Amino acid sequence: MMQKLLTKYGLVAHAALLVLFPVLFITRTSVFNPSPLLWLSLVALELMVLLPSVRTGETLAGARQRVVRGLSRDPFLYIGLAIVGVVLIQWCNSGCKLVYLPDADVWQFSLPPFAWLPFSVETRAAAGYVSVFSACIVLGLILRVAVSTGAKRLLLQALAEVSGGVAVYSVWQACQGVEPYAAKALAHGTAPMGTFFGFWLVLGIGAFVDAVARYQRGMLPLFVLGVVGNLLGMLFFASALALPVYGVMAALLFIYAIVYVGPHVAKHVQFKLFLVLLVTTACVVLFLVFILPGNPVMVKMKAAFPVTACWNTLSGIKSLRTTAALGIWQEHPWMGVGADGFRHFAGLAVAGKDWVMLKTDPDCVYNDCLQFLCEFGVLGTGLLLAAVIALMVPICYRARIAWKYGANDENSGRLFLLQISPIVLTGVLATLLCFLESWFASPFRSYSLFMSWTCVMAVLPAFLPERAFPAAPRA
Repeated sequence: MMQKLLTKYGLVAHAALLVLFPVLFITRTSVFNPSPLLWLSLVALELMVLLPSVRTGETLAGARQRVVRGLSRDPFLYIGLAIVGVVLIQWCNSGCKLVYLPDADVWQFSLPPFAWLPFSVETRAAAGYVSVFSACIVLGLILRVAVSTGAKRLLLQALAEVSGGVAVYSVWQACQGVEPYAAKALAHGTAPMGTFFGFWLVLGIGAFVDAVARYQRGMLPLFVLGVVGNLLGMLFFASALALPVYGVMAALLFIYAIVYVGPHVAKHVQFKLFLVLLVTTACVVLFLVFILPGNPVMVKMKAAFPVTACWNTLSGIKSLRTTAALGIWQEHPWMGVGADGFRHFAGLAVAGKDWVMLKTDPDCVYNDCLQFLCEFGVLGTGLLLAAVIALMVPICYRARIAWKYGANDENSGRLFLLQISPIVLTGVLATLLCFLESWFASPFRSYSLFMSWTCVMAVLPAFLPERAFPAAPRA
């Protein structure tokens, strides 16, 4: 009995712990204590090989062989080992110090022990990246080769609910004026916390629609926390530019939810869903406008007008950071300056009078792609891009099958977006919105969001057809 429970829920529970541990540090953009996450990754890796999910009619020994076979054929494993190897070298080759050269009258960082290898200024920051990247690789492998589709659905629902619970707690703390929640809610710049709640808001709507269409029990916590909780968190903590994007997306997904469940539920259930969504929207608006008129949503929206002036200010700050990051990268093009290196080298790359524009948020470039290039160089960024491609290939391949052959259930004959699972549609939207925002902000500096993004990318193929249906292909 115990073995059956462990093979069914043990691995997915460890996957959830990997995603949720960084949520404890959601208010930070700096590296946290890495040790627990690294140990969780090692335990999850061992559990993946010893106690993987057992399919119907399969023995535990057969499941182990299947997982080992899947791991040996998965390119994500080898790319991940290379990524971990790079950050591990950065960790071992860290410890640079800022020194003054009187002859040249300049400050610069001392060379690492091995100048020709990847390096990092801070040992702690490099160790944090070893843990984060190791956890991401282990999480991706678990969800790609060792967990069933039902467990993946349960994982997404649980993560959406926990995220909503954290959002409700954070909003309550912000309303009480507790720091750093109050300051994060009023921040006008980039806001990884708001993006995290917006990410799981989109996923929460998809998980809830999927549950309604399947007549799943226990949908109330999923709606209250996964949808409403994350909606409040997004509204309070998202930046002024992200607020309307996620707000409009949530409104469109509410309409999508009502349309999607049409063939799956009775008309009165569809009407009840419409009323619930309408009442929820009205209550949120009334709460923000009348009950809490001085809330952070109103403050940030007022600060965003006039839009042109707000955009010009943000563009000026972003331009300075972009120039600094490119200057740093040009001096270290292949290996970069290591984990959290932009914060250390930015002061040397900008003029003294411009440093005041970086002091408010010195860790971020406001362009995650450029920050990865600056801190990991062409080598590390290329490996990260290869890992993303490895995650995308099965999604694109199976989406092509779904597009070509359509659905063979109640959704047959509908528009393509109404044929695929709501989890797939909202998962693609959430990851795409997060990726697009990463070109104008620094959402991936939030390790909880980084882990969540990897998790969703790894589970999406399970909700698409693995092979063609025995139906005639589309013309």
